[in-house]
Amino acid sequence: MDKKNRLKFILERFNEGTASAAELAELEQLLNDSEAVSLIDELWDKVPVTSTFFEESKTEALLAGVEARNQQVQIRERMRKKRMAFGIAASLAILLSATALYLALSKDKPEKIIAATPVTPVRIAPGDDKAILVLADGSTIHLEGSNTNNIPAQGNAQITGINGQVIYASKNAGAPVVYNTLKTPRGAQYQLQLADGSRVWMNAGSSLHFPTSFPGKERIVELTGEAYFEIAKDAQKPFRVKVNDMQVNVLGTQFNIMAYENETSKAVTLLEGAVNVEHRQQSVNLKPGQQTQSSDQTGLRLLSNIDTEEAIAWKNGLFITNHTSLPVLMRQIERWYNVNVVYEGKVPDKKFGGKIPRKSDLQEVLQVLEFSKVYTKLDGNKLTILDR
Repeated sequence: MDKKNRLKFILERFNEGTASAAELAELEQLLNDSEAVSLIDELWDKVPVTSTFFEESKTEALLAGVEARNQQVQIRERMRKKRMAFGIAASLAILLSATALYLALSKDKPEKIIAATPVTPVRIAPGDDKAILVLADGSTIHLEGSNTNNIPAQGNAQITGINGQVIYASKNAGAPVVYNTLKTPRGAQYQLQLADGSRVWMNAGSSLHFPTSFPGKERIVELTGEAYFEIAKDAQKPFRVKVNDMQVNVLGTQFNIMAYENETSKAVTLLEGAVNVEHRQQSVNLKPGQQTQSSDQTGLRLLSNIDTEEAIAWKNGLFITNHTSLPVLMRQIERWYNVNVVYEGKVPDKKFGGKIPRKSDLQEVLQVLEFSKVYTKLDGNKLTILDR
């Protein structure tokens, strides 16, 4: 058996949980061999490593097994730095390299991926650019497709819709201010430009209640769900986002708010500028790279040096997981693919790290999860996590 096939064989054994100590030691030697490393280096530019989720218990197991014997850290550190460039935790380094290689070597044998998900005649596509705009009189307009120009003026604002976004522009200073609501159902996302020039990206299952213009001393909107904001600077008119019992106060900045009702806590992540977050009687000022988490149980907590890429991955067309539990991941899948997830038995205690494009079909995501032995059954829009 040549070196390439031997490496593939050992990786298959590891994925199945049957690799022996001797095989792990052999894997260490292969990964430190100049020829194998050259092959890995070649694959870095060819293999879509970011299209796979990885169960972290497996990565830790391999890392521990290899590092226990490894006296030459140069190659390991090289791989660690490359993984950091992808924004993945350093502890994933060796397995991510090895698994990427395994996936590449297996491309010519797709039968190695055994689908536990039954074939269904209905393709569940990823979410799309669409939303429902609720006007001041309660009437609704469904926004879908590249152009939506048949939107009547609201108060003193002219409204246009194009390329997956709706744009408000103040036109008549004498007209009264009215309120609209933009809703993105599950399986949808949309963009909004407010009358002051601020831009909002809305994730699936969210809504934003806002005025058609901001003539007063402050700019106030109300959010449910999740949205990313780029706020136009106006020192004379602070911008405030209300989320139930939480409020975010800004002058001009870029930040993300995650406040779904079925999540255990709300999170405000700051990318640029400065914001103040109020939760009941608590108040915290954020700097770029910081995040607040709030809940009835923990109150308001401040976290520093967080992965901002993960916080806004949805806006950039990705699922990114970093020590993410299966239930949290499944709630993201529920919202984006408009499915209902149920568990056949006990919820698997698994943690995941990695990336996958949100443009992937649901069936493609489920196949990736099978690599970490998460088996599913899809019946219409009901997704069952099997007890295996």
